[in-house]
Amino acid sequence: MKDKTNPINKLFTSIDNLFAAEKEQNLRSKLGKEIKNLIFTDDIITKLYETDFSDLVDESEKANSIFSNIFPVYIRRETASFRLYKHKIEINLFPKNTRYIYIFDAGRLTSDSLNCFRLYDNDYVDILIMIITLIPLFKENINIALDNFEKNINTYNENILDSNRKELLAEDNFKFLMSKLK
Repeated sequence: MKDKTNPINKLFTSIDNLFAAEKEQNLRSKLGKEIKNLIFTDDIITKLYETDFSDLVDESEKANSIFSNIFPVYIRRETASFRLYKHKIEINLFPKNTRYIYIFDAGRLTSDSLNCFRLYDNDYVDILIMIITLIPLFKENINIALDNFEKNINTYNENILDSNRKELLAEDNFKFLMSKLK
């Protein structure tokens, strides 16, 4: 009978555990990237980058500005609220008042008590089911946020033009009234 406390057996067990952990981590990462790709589809990414930020930022800051002006995108449900960022989703569960953060690239789910959940944990599966069912709503809300942002930019540009026109009109009126004083 083999002794399980044998150093060689411990080494093989450790190696097996490392391979299992790495495989689980790779599966979580693939899942996270797939969820991100389903939310940030090509048409949404195209729309994000077509948004005109030229009046607000220079080209070097354009990509960061796009995301910081549009995100987070909020979704509220009866039992939870979700904040979508470009690289993560924050989840707040109301009855328990528990907060989770899901990082897309690593597929990592962490709670406010700093617990890291794995693909084999029920909490991980439950939270990801909530996220997956909300993917269409995330996409819809991103599009709404982009449309609202475009409207705000257009309003801002119109206000600048109105302001310039008002300034010219004020100068003309000033000159006219000054000429009447002479």
